[in-house]
Amino acid sequence: MKTKLILVASLSLLFSCATKSVVADTSKTTAPVEIKVAQEVVPVENTVVPETKPVVAKVTMLTRELYESKSLYENSCNKCHKLYSPSEFSKEEWPRILRKMQKKAKLDDPQIAGIQDYINSQI
Repeated sequence: MKTKLILVASLSLLFSCATKSVVADTSKTTAPVEIKVAQEVVPVENTVVPETKPVVAKVTMLTRELYESKSLYENSCNKCHKLYSPSEFSKEEWPRILRKMQKKAKLDDPQIAGIQDYINSQI
């Protein structure tokens, strides 16, 4: 009986001193209603014709759905490989790429459609 009592006390002490890990629940985090992207002019030096020309970056307003799809794209695709910019491939190439990656990323058809909409808005 004495050994059982010592064993229970030792286990209680061991579990009370153990480190505790806490995992944040991000499933209830809401996306902003609208994201505003500031337009900026960046001077770029042309090495072929030596003159400086301003380059205007494309400005896209992201709706809530596009923002959520952007987050899904960044978090799903970045797990296995580098994150490609939407402009690295054409609008004709992206559907084939997304179909190929859909099963690997375990994404359903509405999620892939949302990612496709986000990519098309950025091209």
